[in-house]
Amino acid sequence: DIKYQYLWTCKEYFRKASRIILATDGDQPGQALAEELSRRLGRERCWHVKWPKKNELEHFKDANEVLLYMGREKLKETIENAELYPIQGLFTFRDYFPEIDAYYHRVLGDEIGISTGWSTMKSDSQQKLWILVVPGELTIVTGIPNSGKSEWIDALVCNLNQNVGWKFALCSMENKVREHARKLLEKQLKKPFFNVRYGNTVERMTVEELQQGKEWLDNNFHLIRSENDSLPSIKWVLELAKAAVLRHGIRGLVIDPYNELDHQRHNSMTETEYVSQMLTMVKRFAQHHSCHVWFVAHPRQVNVVKRTSFLISPYTSFSYGYLVSQLQSWSGGAPNLYDISGSAHFINKCDNGIVVHRNRDPEAGPIDRVQICVRKVRNKVSGTIGEAFLTYNRITGEYVDLTS
Repeated sequence: DIKYQYLWTCKEYFRKASRIILATDGDQPGQALAEELSRRLGRERCWHVKWPKKNELEHFKDANEVLLYMGREKLKETIENAELYPIQGLFTFRDYFPEIDAYYHRVLGDEIGISTGWSTMKSDSQQKLWILVVPGELTIVTGIPNSGKSEWIDALVCNLNQNVGWKFALCSMENKVREHARKLLEKQLKKPFFNVRYGNTVERMTVEELQQGKEWLDNNFHLIRSENDSLPSIKWVLELAKAAVLRHGIRGLVIDPYNELDHQRHNSMTETEYVSQMLTMVKRFAQHHSCHVWFVAHPRQVNVVKRTSFLISPYTSFSYGYLVSQLQSWSGGAPNLYDISGSAHFINKCDNGIVVHRNRDPEAGPIDRVQICVRKVRNKVSGTIGEAFLTYNRITGEYVDLTS
């Protein structure tokens, strides 16, 4: 390489140098030269000179211009103030000072999180539990089947949309589109979709309200769905979520549930290793795009322990034995995050871990009472570990603060 022969000729001088100052021209060819020199000599010991401004739009091109127009002392000062050459992936805290200042002054307004919309979970309440929704974080939600995990997340995203105008991408693989639309509309309009038995005596939403509700759905929620026979992979979901950020400006992503994804892992990779890599991808998406991600994961299954049936309402009954079969050594209380099927990484890698649990035994208390158990909060600024109780309105699908 004749063009850079001088580097080889002077290799002994460069080998002994612990600090190399690159004072190349400030134009594009000069910057390209600095990049190549730093690559060959080692970026870790290179400093780069930034030439001072000539006016509001231009910088001086090189050392000669600085010397002619600003003098010897200014040229000396400029070279002495050379900056460390940037290395991809290696930073100083100074590089982030503007971001730290913005965080301190809460320039964006949502840096420490947004209220869930329930007073029992607000940071200014007298409750022991409080939790905020922070952009860029991952929340794992679990609970035994039919505990209302998906319904609670739907209620939460409705609250966030109403209170701060967030838009969402919904990858809800267990819901038909029409059923998911019904659930969201009932929560938003606070009226039943149908005039059938579950609606009791509450007036059904009108056609005009339905039309307004459909516009609300179309403006604020975007669906990620695989319409063919194949299951979606996490990479496919995240690529479409990135497109939704760009095209629609979404601030939240719901993936519900984990076991409905196509888990494309190599034969030599254990499920624990796969889950770790998958959650890393999800967290990088959340952080890079400042989106909050809710990821639903079911507990593991074991053999049926016992079988008992009881009536939940005049129209619904549950098989107690089926529910017991879903969770190992289940005692009737809320499960643990470590009970999630697949890997302990679900709790290890998430920012927040929440268990949604609903009472099923009329003798133990009201069957519409829902327990929200916050089992993990990585960031103390955004919440605490604890429990809160909400009341589930079966007619409209709303979750409301539990009144004494």
